[in-house]
Amino acid sequence: MYMENKTFSFGKVKGMDMVEVMNMETIHANFSGLQYLWGQYKRSTNDTVKEEIAECFKTYAGDYIIRFGKYRGLTLKQIDEINRSYLENYLTHNDNEEIRVVVKTYLKYHPEKMKTDYNAYQQQTYAYYDELKQKINDSSQLNIEHVIRALGYAIENGKFEHCPWGCDMHSKRYQHAILKKGKDDSYFVGCFKCGKRENFIKFVCEKKGYRFIEALERVAGVLGITVVNIPAINVTEIRKGFVNTEEEIMLEKRILPEINLEGFGFNKGVYPPIFFERGFTVKDAEEMEVYFAGRNCTNGFKSRICFLVRDLEGRLVGVVGRSKYSEEEHYGYWAKRLELDDTMSREEKIKEIENQNCKYKKYYNFEGFKSGCTLYNANRLVNSSKEEVFIVEGPFDVMKMVLKHGYKNTVGMFGHSLSKGQLYQLYQLYENVREKIKIYLLVDNDEAGLKGFENNVKNLQELGFRNIYKMVLEGAKDAGEATKEQEDKAYKTAQLQAIKYNKKKIIVKDYDTGLKNAVE
Repeated sequence: MYMENKTFSFGKVKGMDMVEVMNMETIHANFSGLQYLWGQYKRSTNDTVKEEIAECFKTYAGDYIIRFGKYRGLTLKQIDEINRSYLENYLTHNDNEEIRVVVKTYLKYHPEKMKTDYNAYQQQTYAYYDELKQKINDSSQLNIEHVIRALGYAIENGKFEHCPWGCDMHSKRYQHAILKKGKDDSYFVGCFKCGKRENFIKFVCEKKGYRFIEALERVAGVLGITVVNIPAINVTEIRKGFVNTEEEIMLEKRILPEINLEGFGFNKGVYPPIFFERGFTVKDAEEMEVYFAGRNCTNGFKSRICFLVRDLEGRLVGVVGRSKYSEEEHYGYWAKRLELDDTMSREEKIKEIENQNCKYKKYYNFEGFKSGCTLYNANRLVNSSKEEVFIVEGPFDVMKMVLKHGYKNTVGMFGHSLSKGQLYQLYQLYENVREKIKIYLLVDNDEAGLKGFENNVKNLQELGFRNIYKMVLEGAKDAGEATKEQEDKAYKTAQLQAIKYNKKKIIVKDYDTGLKNAVE
């Protein structure tokens, strides 16, 4: 007899089938059903909500459908029957926290394989990958060069046109980097100039961000390599070669080019009404280097409030322009200008406006500026007190915190999550005081803000910061809209986050040299 699945009793999923909700690709904004459930579980204070979500994961985790990779479209239970190692050694390390949680829950509550059977199965799996590795090493150099070209590198007769780590990017006269077979009969990539040397498979891992097993499968796929008969061998030592126990956090270093303000047409003291409505004055704007690109602007920043961005050396490296219009005002303006029929729905008008290349862009960046490499206002922290720092989302949030609420050590992420480049800036600023400095993360009261918060805590703890506080604003969406009283209350009631993530080995990828270096 068919048994119906259990249903939820709360919120937007009330009365809905647990399995269906868990597998919904989109349930709210850009969030999947699984993301929604995990977000609710983490932030809800209602015990019933938490209990129902926990029961859903415990009971139905095996019915969760994977939407990516070689087992796309299969449930965890189906993948388990094919390749349990894929669950344990790949999906449990997925970048998405909610996927890691549901997979680990399945493995915890559904040990369907007997231990002896599983051990034999696991040994067979590692033997399979070892055979793949052997077949790749037995391939001709011409075939391996084909794989390297597929990665985007120029190579002929075992010589790279340029070093893949970037040490000779401006020279074609000498070819320092080579592909060759080592004494262990495996291919390696090395450079005589910079001294870098890497096993070929690990080289693929490094350049594409693959795990070792995934790299083997990708390379084997390019070469058309298959394994039919798996040899019966002892895999105790083999397994060690496939399990990477070294944990790393990758940071990004990039020196941005200095820019000038030609074409912006800034008029001193001229700002749109929205700027003053937020409580700012002309003096505030000048102090924070904020200007308005008005009628005299000759570039893409026209009608935008422009925030100047400097690196830690004080160099002007970018401009972020915020539209003076709200999204509603923007589409209303263009609907009138294009003389769109009033009988059209709002959705139809927006589609037509966007077809005319007039899509609303709240923020616009200076060409070539990579906002993920900088924190807004971080240049002012170089010589400041190293006792505490406040991290918010947008430039207006920073201005309000610094100028109106007295929190001088405030920086903006230009979004919800700290990028690898922004983490590198924090590392530069506070390398020697990471154990002591207090970092306050202001959380926007929306789904994206809460999800970003969890990622930020994880990255900061793995970077070595130990005093991370959660500041939750009551009665305001973000710092830009909050009053000083609301900010002060959030500061006084900030919650110290328990240390859940250990400090990792820190690797810095230098985009100017192409090299990766361990700094700790």
